[in-house]
Amino acid sequence: MGQTLAINELSIGIGATVNILSGLAIEYQSKAAVLTIYGNSDAVGLFQTFFMNDGQTTITLIPPGSGISVASTVGKVKTNEDFIIQYAIPGGERLVHSINNPTAGAVKVNFLYVVT
Repeated sequence: MGQTLAINELSIGIGATVNILSGLAIEYQSKAAVLTIYGNSDAVGLFQTFFMNDGQTTITLIPPGSGISVASTVGKVKTNEDFIIQYAIPGGERLVHSINNPTAGAVKVNFLYVVT
């Protein structure tokens, strides 16, 4: 049985860097799983990084400074257009998906996390 988490229209402020998984149910993975991420933003200019950490080792899955695509339909994630990554996550990992907004205005992001 899997779990799906949707984040819709989350506003990332000017100059902010935010771990959007902080405090959410999938931040800590106690069991091995496969994670698929889809996502986009409402404007250009945002950057992302994604890594997992088991307390001793950090593995970067999306390198720092990676761009985020712009939504073809504002506020919607389309699985056929917005695929980012699919990766096997071992048990005991903390997941961090950090979004950075260096632009001159707040920008909204949309993500869909599918854990199977």
